[in-house]
This record gives sequence, C-alpha cells and structure tokens, in this order.
Amino acid sequence: MRSKIMGLLAVAASLGFVQAASAADMPAKMPVKAAPIVAAPYNWTGLYVGVQGGYGWGRSDETFLLAPNTAASNFSQAYDTNGGVAGGVLGYNWQRGMLVFGAEGDISWSGIKGTSAIINVGPPNLADTYDTSLVWYGSARGKLGIAQDRWLAYITGGLAFGELKHNYNPGLNVPNCGSVGATCSNNVTRAGWTLGAGLEYALMNNWSVKVEYNYIDLGSSAIQYSAAPAANRSTWKDTFSVAKIGINYLFH
Repeated sequence: MRSKIMGLLAVAASLGFVQAASAADMPAKMPVKAAPIVAAPYNWTGLYVGVQGGYGWGRSDETFLLAPNTAASNFSQAYDTNGGVAGGVLGYNWQRGMLVFGAEGDISWSGIKGTSAIINVGPPNLADTYDTSLVWYGSARGKLGIAQDRWLAYITGGLAFGELKHNYNPGLNVPNCGSVGATCSNNVTRAGWTLGAGLEYALMNNWSVKVEYNYIDLGSSAIQYSAAPAANRSTWKDTFSVAKIGINYLFH
C-alpha cells in the first residue's frame, strides 16, 4: 500500500514539473496598444476678419444718345478697364455638418480704369476720348459652402456698390466742355449685384488662406453734357471681374 502511495506522488510530481516547464517556454504576454487619438474635424464656425488683394478687369459700355456713330466719329464705344484692388473683409460662418453658411462684407480700394479709342477719328483728329475709373467698391454677400475638414469650397453673392468716375476728355474739342453750363465728368456711387466662388484652406487653428473670383455689375450711370438738348448725354454700363487672394483670422 505504501509503495502505491509513493508511486502516485512520484507521478504527480512529474506532471507538475512538465506543466511548469511548458509555462516557462510560453512567450511573454504582449502589451496592449492604446487606441490612436483621432483629431476632431476643423470647425469653420466663428467671426473672422481678413485682408485681400488682386486684379480686376472689365468692360465699360458707353452710348451717346444724340447722334449715331459715323465713319469719322465713334460717339458710342465699349472699352476695356483693368487694374489692381486691395481691401479688407469681415464675416461670420455657421457650420452644420459639412455645410457652411456665412455672411460677409468687404470694401476695397480700386485701381481699375480704362480709356476709349479716339472719338472723332476723322480730320481734324480732335484726340477726344472717354475715361472710366472704379475708385472703390464693396459688397454685402451671403455664402454657402461645403467643408472637408480644413478645406472649404463656397459660392457667394449679394449686393455690390462702388464709386464710378466717367469722363469726357475733349482733347482739342475744348468748346464742348469749356462753355458755360457744360459738364464733362461725373462721379457717382452706384449699387448693383455680385456673384462669385472661392476656395479656402485653414493653415492652423485660426488662420486661413483663400482664392476667390467675383463678377460685379454696377448698373448704369450717365453724363448729361448740357441741359438742352436732353439727348446730349452719354450712358455707361459697367461690369467687372475680380480675382483675389486673401488671408483671414477666425475667432473660434
């Protein structure tokens, strides 16, 4: 009996040794990796201010009502305008999911200007021309965009306004503008409309850069050269395109 007990103890001891050896041969338990931290998408909501500048080009379409064009006289003309622009912007964005709604106002100095061809082209050549200048312009617009994290693509449109200067340069035709009561130039602030689109990228939490295009229509204005006859006047219709770059600071 005693020998049987001793044999069972020996077998148990052998099994325990085998299990201990197997456990020693098992690889160490690998550490559990922490879940990666995923950054929250950029949020475009907030008030922003910025500066912008670029280049504008357009068309000044002048019509003289008193007389039609002839072989010797280009009384009515359409001519190009162009020049630089620079100014500031103030706006606010609201983001809901991928959609971004906004309201923006801007105002800019303008160097957009142009001069017509010579009006009286036949002999004697009087070297008289028309001039158009956009002195400054601004807008109050709505915005609708789609955000992809730090990228924002948008369309924009609304009210446009600006100061236009039109001028008749008489050249050698001095009596037309030198006589009593005659008018050769007119400065007027006009209101119209604008449409455009842009693309903006957030460089960091508060700063972003953008490129934007705007089409601007400031309607019609006129110079009444003399009180009589009433048709002694020119009307202008002015449209402009502006391509600009800008930088904004967003207050989150």
